[in-house]
Amino acid sequence: MKIWKEIKLQIRLLRRVLQDFRKGAWWQFSRIGDSGKPNFRHSISLSQPIRSSATLENKLVNIRLACARIEPVTIYPGQIFSFWEIVGKPSATNGFRRSRNIINGRLSEDVGGGLCQVSGILYHLALLTGLVVTERHAHSLDIYREEERHTPLGADATVVFGYKDLRLVNPYLFPVAFSFEISDNQLICKLLSNVLIEKKTVEFRRTSADGHEKVTAILISESIEKVLAESQYEKISPQVN
Repeated sequence: MKIWKEIKLQIRLLRRVLQDFRKGAWWQFSRIGDSGKPNFRHSISLSQPIRSSATLENKLVNIRLACARIEPVTIYPGQIFSFWEIVGKPSATNGFRRSRNIINGRLSEDVGGGLCQVSGILYHLALLTGLVVTERHAHSLDIYREEERHTPLGADATVVFGYKDLRLVNPYLFPVAFSFEISDNQLICKLLSNVLIEKKTVEFRRTSADGHEKVTAILISESIEKVLAESQYEKISPQVN
């Protein structure tokens, strides 16, 4: 079973690479450079609580590993930031540990669990800073009570290696990069730039029906509203993160 699962994953990864080559995206990925980071002078920050759980220690290890791999990367104008291209395979060999995850619509544990908090805060910050989101996947389930949320419903981004990625494009004429601050109970993500970026106003508007919740992310600019994304979640009994 494990062998078949790995074969299936490798096929998916190969398909991804071929699609990226055909679209010309492969040459546009941001990667760790040799010339060092530009002298960033400005930043826009977003913070989230890291909720306590039985696997918190492992989750923190996973978060720190991912953030350490993302921080050295500069995203130049027109380049694509791919979460998995930078973070790599979330395997035990690469130092990742087992923590809570949503797998096939069910709460479970897997190696690399908790990385969705990193991809989620990157996605939310991208909406607030005007980065172009070319790939993002919402979670299938809403498992939280309102007071337990670490991010607004609709501001999440699940990532599954080989299957679901988070991809962001830098639309600006200057480079940007991400930085992080991590403690036992808080994750802070900053978008850095050497030119001032105006922070956007984004609302997440919800409608509920038949056990599902639909969330629309809307960019608000003066009297203009623009739909950025729509997400749908199945509501299940809340559990502590």
